[in-house]
Amino acid sequence: MDFAQIQREVYDLANSDNPISKHITHALDVIEKSIKLYGVENLSLSFNGGKDCMVLLHLFAAALYKHFPDSINTLNIQAVYITYPNSFAEVDDFVKECVRSYRIDLVTIEGPIKQALAKYSKLQPNVQAILVGTRRNDPHGDGLSEFMQTDRDWPPFMRVHPILNLRYATIWEFLRTLKVPYCILYDKGYTSLGGTDNTHPNPDLRNPTQLCGYDPAWKLVDESRERCSRE
Repeated sequence: MDFAQIQREVYDLANSDNPISKHITHALDVIEKSIKLYGVENLSLSFNGGKDCMVLLHLFAAALYKHFPDSINTLNIQAVYITYPNSFAEVDDFVKECVRSYRIDLVTIEGPIKQALAKYSKLQPNVQAILVGTRRNDPHGDGLSEFMQTDRDWPPFMRVHPILNLRYATIWEFLRTLKVPYCILYDKGYTSLGGTDNTHPNPDLRNPTQLCGYDPAWKLVDESRERCSRE
């Protein structure tokens, strides 16, 4: 992975006249603020291979190169992967590929989230803040702010939400404009990924003319239907 190219392309997009540029600029500002507040050694990323996490990972990689251009080849991105039961093999394979290409120091822990974070806190006691790819239209996303401390009965982390205000269409505009890799399931009609037992292709994308029977995720028009394929 060419981190210099990632940094150049991301910041060029942020400074362009593309309609999504202001959202990318704001997300980068939040990430850069978190780096300054906590330092890269105390900052981690919640990563599960989903489309939102890929946007966050790519933005974080760009910001890291901007701030640490001389040491980027020795820096690893700290991340935690809290796994779903019955995960898709395609997702697990994609996560492994991202670990290699983005040089991620990944800790994989089975959920549920609260217990997994408690384990992560013991394994990585230096981590003070975690970047999370939650957006407003995700469950429980409405009441979030960009910097939020976990509740008192949870492991003590600052949750940082750089892409909180990005829309579904903005996510896909970013991924497709910069040719960021994403899980192959999104090309088969999946718009939100969970486990194999509770996730199906989005019925709004059904298209019998396609080999897989569905249009790709980026063709979804009504973003309120993003999670309608999740049980």
